[in-house]
Amino acid sequence: MPQFPELFVSSQRQATSALRLPFLHRSRPAEPHAPAQPALTLWGLVKPHAARYRWWIALALILNAIPGFGIAFQTFVPKYLVDDVLIAPDLAFRTRLVRLGFLLTGWVVSALVLRMLAWYGSYRIFTHVRERIVMELRARFFRHINALCLRFHHRQSSGELFSYVFGAPVAVISGFYHTLVMNVPNALCTFLLSTGWMLLWDRGLTVILLGLVVATVCVLRRSSSDLRQLHEEFQAIEGAITGRVADIFRGNRDVKMYAIEEAMSRAFDQSADTLRQKTCERDLKTHRVNMRHEVVGAACFVIVTGVGVWRYFQGGLTPGEILAYLGAYGMLQVPVSLLFQIGTAYEGAQASLKRLADLLYTETSTPDPSHDPQEPPPKESLVLRHVSFTYTDQPVLRDINLHIPFGQRVALVGPSGVGKSTLAKLLLRLYDPGTGSVSMGGVDLRDCRGADIRRRYGVVPQDPYFFHASIRHNLAIVHPAADETRMREVCELANAWEFIRELPHQLDTVIGEGGCRLSAGQRQRLAIARALLHEPEYFIFDEATSALDTLSERLVHDALARVLAGRTAIFIAHRLSTIKDCDRIVVLQDHTIVQDGPFKELRHTPGLFRQMVEQDRF
Repeated sequence: MPQFPELFVSSQRQATSALRLPFLHRSRPAEPHAPAQPALTLWGLVKPHAARYRWWIALALILNAIPGFGIAFQTFVPKYLVDDVLIAPDLAFRTRLVRLGFLLTGWVVSALVLRMLAWYGSYRIFTHVRERIVMELRARFFRHINALCLRFHHRQSSGELFSYVFGAPVAVISGFYHTLVMNVPNALCTFLLSTGWMLLWDRGLTVILLGLVVATVCVLRRSSSDLRQLHEEFQAIEGAITGRVADIFRGNRDVKMYAIEEAMSRAFDQSADTLRQKTCERDLKTHRVNMRHEVVGAACFVIVTGVGVWRYFQGGLTPGEILAYLGAYGMLQVPVSLLFQIGTAYEGAQASLKRLADLLYTETSTPDPSHDPQEPPPKESLVLRHVSFTYTDQPVLRDINLHIPFGQRVALVGPSGVGKSTLAKLLLRLYDPGTGSVSMGGVDLRDCRGADIRRRYGVVPQDPYFFHASIRHNLAIVHPAADETRMREVCELANAWEFIRELPHQLDTVIGEGGCRLSAGQRQRLAIARALLHEPEYFIFDEATSALDTLSERLVHDALARVLAGRTAIFIAHRLSTIKDCDRIVVLQDHTIVQDGPFKELRHTPGLFRQMVEQDRF
């Protein structure tokens, strides 16, 4: 069975070398263009969204403070139960029962009924607000990722990008704000009211108690200082594994063809075990901090009890006040525990924020003009002037000069890797040239919005992608208003209707992820139909027939003959049959244009094209 020791290794070895991840691909987004930015804060991330709900958030905070009053009131119960009911001298039994009734009724109403009602109201309000903000954040990340350039998406795993939208980072930040809003107001009220009442009873003991609380906080703070790094490592591993799993599921056909299911499973098991180890490390570290809190709390309880008893024998406290102090100390431990929970959630949220900031500060390498974008003129010539382009410091195109009048059919030919597809992507403004300019009717494409440019094009790639949905849906994504008559018309023009009408539900047939339930020829014809429905002025066919059999290729060529009239067509071709009918052929070699002319002329002219024809290199 083959092994894959390097298949899943991270490209960022320095950041994850200690983790030994066979499954890890990348821990954060690549940055095609990321200028210096101010540090993103947790509040800065959610402020634009939270501002719209500020009054609802304020109401949730107020309601959440009410339970704090009820909890603080509970510290009165032991004092008055002992001093004014149980051991109060010279009280009739009936009077004791009346006092007990008032005390218990007040405790039930304040500490239970009002507390639960206020807590439920606060929880209900903030849950709705929180989920709306989470929805907006996810939509914000989705729009940002979707708007980033092709260079970014070529470097990123789509599975890992999915984790930014629906995975741990947003969920962890949401959990932090939930912990903050649902705990701080009532904990603060409990702390302040309990402290105030204890100061009235015995200032000295209260000062000692507060000192112990401060010591507890300091111990917890020191113990939790390294939790953030654990959260960062965990989220990086989880995101990378998610991305690689998604890649394997998408490539399941090749996994099966090469019979490497077992090897992939072992690689996943090893990576999942690494994730397990990191999860255990994080959770055990958190539990150890909790244990320290328990030990410190027990020691403080012993000190408070000892000092309280000493004060009783000194005549400074009554038995009820001692019990109230012990109860108050227990109440004060609740805010301290919540403070620790918030601190732990904060460290996790900061780790998530770091990952999200890397994404949000990544800018597209093909930005739309910031002011007054120009509209691409209709049905105009395409011109490249002294265009050069590099990708990852490797030259792809060099000093390209090309003029394509509107309505002309042009074929781009040359060896693989010479830059033919890149040239087409420059015309679509999926990339911007490193030097030189690309224009449409004299308008530089950098002065136009990318979406406005691409609306003029219909693109048929070699391996068109279709969504796991019906044919109707896959067609309608380029023209939502198109009716069934128009869809059938473009399908007939593309020679696609002949197989669609044989499908069980015709246009409503689900064709699987990537169109896996269709043959290669059927996908190509459906891609042509989709491009036609887009009503383009310019067509780009990127090796659209290179993988087809003779019959499928003939059907595609018949379809093209009907649809290209009155449109510019650019063919990136590896087959001689594709380029014979073109008006001109542009030959690329060593990343530049070496020949340009009609087929018959180049066929009889010494040069690369003639060699390719004679050696049957198409």
